[in-house]
Amino acid sequence: MTEIWRRMLLAAGLASLAAVTAGPGRAETLSIGMAGAVTSVDPHFHNASPNNSIAMQIFDRLVERAADGSLAPGLSESWRPVSETVWEFRLRPGVTWHDGSPLTADDIAFSFTRARNVPNSPGGFGGFLRSVASVTGIDATTLRIETNGPAPGLPGDLVNVAVIARHVGSDATTADYNAGRAAIGTGAFRLRAFRPGERVELERNPAWWGTPPAWDAATYRMMPNAGGRTAALLAGDVDMVEMPGASDLPRLRGSADLTVVSAPGLRVIYLAPQHGAAVPAPFVTAADGGHLAGNPLARQEVRQALSLAINRGGLAERVLQGTAVQTAQILPLGTFSAVPALTVDAPAPDRARTLLAAAGYPNGFRLTLHVPTDRYPGATAVAQAVAQMWTRIGVRTSVASLPWSAYAAQRGSFAIHLVGLGNATFDATSMLVNVLGTPDRARNIGAGNTTGYGNAELDSLVARAAGTFDNAAREEMLREATRLAIADGAIIPLYHQTNIWALRRGLAYEPRLDERTLAKEVRRTGQ
Repeated sequence: MTEIWRRMLLAAGLASLAAVTAGPGRAETLSIGMAGAVTSVDPHFHNASPNNSIAMQIFDRLVERAADGSLAPGLSESWRPVSETVWEFRLRPGVTWHDGSPLTADDIAFSFTRARNVPNSPGGFGGFLRSVASVTGIDATTLRIETNGPAPGLPGDLVNVAVIARHVGSDATTADYNAGRAAIGTGAFRLRAFRPGERVELERNPAWWGTPPAWDAATYRMMPNAGGRTAALLAGDVDMVEMPGASDLPRLRGSADLTVVSAPGLRVIYLAPQHGAAVPAPFVTAADGGHLAGNPLARQEVRQALSLAINRGGLAERVLQGTAVQTAQILPLGTFSAVPALTVDAPAPDRARTLLAAAGYPNGFRLTLHVPTDRYPGATAVAQAVAQMWTRIGVRTSVASLPWSAYAAQRGSFAIHLVGLGNATFDATSMLVNVLGTPDRARNIGAGNTTGYGNAELDSLVARAAGTFDNAAREEMLREATRLAIADGAIIPLYHQTNIWALRRGLAYEPRLDERTLAKEVRRTGQ
């Protein structure tokens, strides 16, 4: 170990000791280095993990998830199906908003209406509410939700929908939430400040109904560079970081002053091609740079060829240094509705070239692959490796990188882009409904579909699954839908992330399958 690293580790240890032994009456702030950028504190604006990590501190949900993915009480202490189309939720008594006003059933009904209709949302939450027909308060602590058909997965869907206050949100815009005027929740923390691209500052809500957080305040710093996050942790600038760089893990794990925790992740990183017939110019051109008559990515054979050219094992083991698991589907094997037989094939560049020729592109074409710079660990290196693999089969590929805030707003115009989905429903429906569902605002499906993909057979299968109470039958329907989507090349799955956090000595965090970084769950260990 070099002397500079010794000094940094010593400084980190001393700062950690000071943080966990602060005297009575001293305000204590937990500082967290985030890997992704928070684009809004409006909890209904964009279903993205950094945004959700913040929203879960400020706003509660009817149902929550524990770190292991199991359903847990939230604003509702319990729930039960009254019939196939009616659920009752027993509300937690005495819950108040940050301004002291009481939570009511009307707030929940308002929340579900707004979550379906946020203007300019790049990917909203309506898909989680597709089965909700009405919300009625029976008495002060009983909420009845009627669905437009059997909805066995309703409690799991509602985990993803924040409850907001009608009295501050009825006329509020996303800008009002970002400015703090409307960011009045029932959560463990209140919003102190949101500085886009820089930080989010929170302060403890003393009236929260849950176990009080260990911290008077929490600051989330947006630190997209993995090396920068590691350096900040070692230097004592932050107490905790998410998704440290793979190359830094041996050093972090070897330090007696730090703790590294991890859990298998549900997030799938995948490539999303445009399916429309129109050429997504200027990001797709002929091999000589000229105009193409049609979009090659609209051809199933082309999408299959691109998939066959990829060495997923190389991406997971070499590019990402073992911090990911290669995949050919939506979910990790062993997860509910994952397809056991849908495993990763060895790369087959010769077959890929044959498919390109059969599709009418014997000389290939030129393609731009877009990737966010500050959202997924190692994503730029992954995109560059994929570009090389595609170039070898005749699809000359260049990589274009953008910061997440701009990327999320523009990805509907890209020819093909790298993106991830956290599978927030803990089964395949999150992808099948929100990303691959044929966009239909009235039916609340396809809210995150930016590629123009549509498949009526898949939509029908998913709808049938959503209304099936028998778990085994529902799982098989979702598996069938997954097989259909993958065979069609709707998306090109690459790998599942491993969720990793590094913390200072004296702090503990139970690693979460949903990758959320929650200040309210960071505890002291007394060490």
